[in-house]
Amino acid sequence: MTPFGTKEEMPPEDMYVKMQKQMVAMPLDQIMKKVSELKTMCICPQCPTNNECAKNAKETLFCSTGRSFHCITENKGCLCPTCPVANQMGLKYQSFCLMGNEKAQRFDAMLKM
Repeated sequence: MTPFGTKEEMPPEDMYVKMQKQMVAMPLDQIMKKVSELKTMCICPQCPTNNECAKNAKETLFCSTGRSFHCITENKGCLCPTCPVANQMGLKYQSFCLMGNEKAQRFDAMLKM
């Protein structure tokens, strides 16, 4: 039995879920290579919400790593919808630096159902 009761109650898989399943099946060195590739595409450093503290802490790729540890506390605009990483990974949420990564935001949305 699944957490949703039956397989029929499971939400349909979208691009994000498929990508996550692929990454989980990869060896660690391939995962690290994929993360490095995504970091080169990441536009978090150009975002108006990003600040010097986050830059100095080398915080980036919030859609994957989660919210800023302690640097970013105020939303000054969001570039997530225009990010190539969001497009490639099939992300549907945004403001990852403040709200948490895609996985966390999907879980929160599921709890609100």
